[in-house]
Amino acid sequence: MKRILLLILVGSFLLSCGSSQPAAAGDEKNLEANLDDKNAAVLPLVNRIQKLPGVTLRGGVPVFIKNTNNTTGQPPYPLYVVDGLIIGNSFREVENIVQAVDVADLRALTGSNASIYGTRGANGVIEITTKKGD
Repeated sequence: MKRILLLILVGSFLLSCGSSQPAAAGDEKNLEANLDDKNAAVLPLVNRIQKLPGVTLRGGVPVFIKNTNNTTGQPPYPLYVVDGLIIGNSFREVENIVQAVDVADLRALTGSNASIYGTRGANGVIEITTKKGD
């Protein structure tokens, strides 16, 4: 009798703990995107750039994945453009100029989208729009 009562209690406890159905995959993505938007100012600039499609880190510096195999042995650094001004290929310089809390939007451009910057954009372009630059 005690075992039956114990099984009933355990069973009712397990049922009350939540649904046995997994959460929808879209819900997790929406939650992650929502948290990223709310915490964007807290994340360092390098982490925000790393989340762009096709971007990875090499030696703590962002590079485009498609351009990592080159003959010189040095990764091809993307061109950085802040509020329409070409800064250059130095991420450290961009880090000194732009504070993460001031960033409103980040875009990664490759291929024909980056061609508006000429040969300097051949390794890809990371466009940074600040809140002041809107």
